[in-house]
Amino acid sequence: MDTNLKSTNTFKGLLSWACLLLVLCACCLAAVFAALVLVNPGMLEYAAGSVQDFAATVPPSLQEHYNEAAGAWEYTQTPGGESLVYEYGLKIGCAAAILITALTLIFAFRRDRRAFEGMVARGLGRIWVEAKLLALGLLFLLGRSLLGWTGTERLFLFCVAGVLTVYLLCLDVGRNHRFFGHNIIHSILVRVNRYGDMTTFEQRAVRRVYSTILIVLALAALGAAGFVAVMNLLSGRPAPIRDKLALTVPLITTAAVVGTVWWYILALKRDLRDWHLLMDQITEMYGGDLNAVNHVPPTSNLYDCAMQLNMIRTGVQKAVEEGTKADRTKIELITNVSHDIKTPLTSVISYVELLKKEPGLPDTARDYVNILSQKTQRLNGIVQDVFEVSKAATGNISLNLADLDIGRLLQQTFAEMEETVQRSQLQWRVDIPDAPMTVHADGQRLYRVFQNLIRNCAQYSLEGSRVYVSLVAQSGLASVSIRNISKTEITMNGEDLTARFVRGDQNRTTEGSGLGLSIAKSFTEACGGRFFVRTDGDLFVATVQFPLVGGEEQKLQA
Repeated sequence: MDTNLKSTNTFKGLLSWACLLLVLCACCLAAVFAALVLVNPGMLEYAAGSVQDFAATVPPSLQEHYNEAAGAWEYTQTPGGESLVYEYGLKIGCAAAILITALTLIFAFRRDRRAFEGMVARGLGRIWVEAKLLALGLLFLLGRSLLGWTGTERLFLFCVAGVLTVYLLCLDVGRNHRFFGHNIIHSILVRVNRYGDMTTFEQRAVRRVYSTILIVLALAALGAAGFVAVMNLLSGRPAPIRDKLALTVPLITTAAVVGTVWWYILALKRDLRDWHLLMDQITEMYGGDLNAVNHVPPTSNLYDCAMQLNMIRTGVQKAVEEGTKADRTKIELITNVSHDIKTPLTSVISYVELLKKEPGLPDTARDYVNILSQKTQRLNGIVQDVFEVSKAATGNISLNLADLDIGRLLQQTFAEMEETVQRSQLQWRVDIPDAPMTVHADGQRLYRVFQNLIRNCAQYSLEGSRVYVSLVAQSGLASVSIRNISKTEITMNGEDLTARFVRGDQNRTTEGSGLGLSIAKSFTEACGGRFFVRTDGDLFVATVQFPLVGGEEQKLQA
């Protein structure tokens, strides 16, 4: 949208538009008067007298008489008429001031006037061309009915009406390029074409509305005709009997109209009931219940929509089943491959350890063996991670749930990973309360969750930055939060970072399988907790929440 149109003022546009019409009317009157004077110079004095008559301000110093030789009315000034010059001068001055003011407003508010003209043109564009022609005809008939007016009055009215008509016509034709296209026949054809493009429900609804309107109009017409007919037939009867019999016609008509409207309301209520059935099915499907069906009767206007929705439900259900089957097949393949790789990999690791203990190896060979040992251990960790995440995805993970102190488990995890923490060269700010916080979870799996989060911070945090670890109890939940600043730009949201095989370091300059956060989330949710990741710029926040065992939060608050 043009920003200039936003700042326009409708009142200013209307004022400037009115001034423009005033100036156009004045110019038109002046042009017509000049033409009349050129044709008949005697019209000058006659016009002046007519204007004075119209304004009811004929000065007493003027006397009117008819000049037969000239064939026109003449005015002569009597003694004492020297004030006439002053009076005419004052009127001419006022007229000039009004004209100058109007011209000033026209040019000062021209942008507002153009916007207002656009509004007028849009309003004219909505009117059928037949209605515009009818308005012109009525205007002509109005002019014919004013034949009793004086010549000056008719001239003034003719000029004003002509200016308005020509101006509005030019504005309509100039702004609305489809001036003759917007007519009754075209509108009917458009409605018919739109009706063909409507759905079955829309067509039935439109037919019902039109049928109701036509029935009501027909009943009203029949009622009026019946009332007139009864009054004519019973014209010879006494007035009380005639009036009572005649009143039965409006009563019957009113009852019929009320019945028609009530029929329409009942039909609309049935459509709304069926619409609610469809919305209930959509809500259930949105909630995950793909077995939800609707029970819309075949006679309903929404029956076609109901059948299409049921077909969509069947298609979505089939697609979900195929997707679940494909995902299950993929996970089973990963599980089997991981299991098949794990057996020979264990043998490789064992032989590498034996080589490390072999005496007499050259220094170069011993370096090779150490590197081989590191890589096989990393490969073993990746295979183990893949094996664990595939089991968690299929629900085959084994759990040993028990009540445990989550604070003590977190401290134990930091103690066992002290070497990793020291090597990270980060400033760790750990806040773990001394009071126990008991949760119901698998200690081994929860230990793996904290281990992956600490390793993730040590690997991806900005060098020399701080890592904040806190444990709090609130709203019946034990919440562990780990915050750190990423060394690389975080371009994904928290949900994407917890997906399988996704790494924050997209350039893959660091070691990692992209399964740490996915395993942490899977193990947390398998134990009955909640795991979510939030990012804010380069700030990374991982949160683990578990419900406190009954009454534990009250003990902590006490």
